[in-house]
Amino acid sequence: VRSVMEGHRYLCPRISTQVIDGYLGKKEGQDARSMYDELSNREREILKLIAEGHRNRQIADMLCISIKTVEKHRSNVMSKLGLHSVQSLTAYAIDKGLVSL
Repeated sequence: VRSVMEGHRYLCPRISTQVIDGYLGKKEGQDARSMYDELSNREREILKLIAEGHRNRQIADMLCISIKTVEKHRSNVMSKLGLHSVQSLTAYAIDKGLVSL
């Protein structure tokens, strides 16, 4: 209460753990390996194409889907894996053996 009265934020330890895990993109008891298992086949396909260097428009044309759909899948992949850049997606895909150097 004193912290809040002084203008600071307060989260109880149980909630702060959930917030931090959510920020890091982790679900309780999961690591990056099991998070990969949560990707749909389409999300894995899009991850592979992104890692191969294709742009959203190219992916949309290749898969005969809208660019908005590609963007949504890409966003879902990044969220599920807790990754925030094309470089990290590419490194992850290489590590998983989806693409080779």
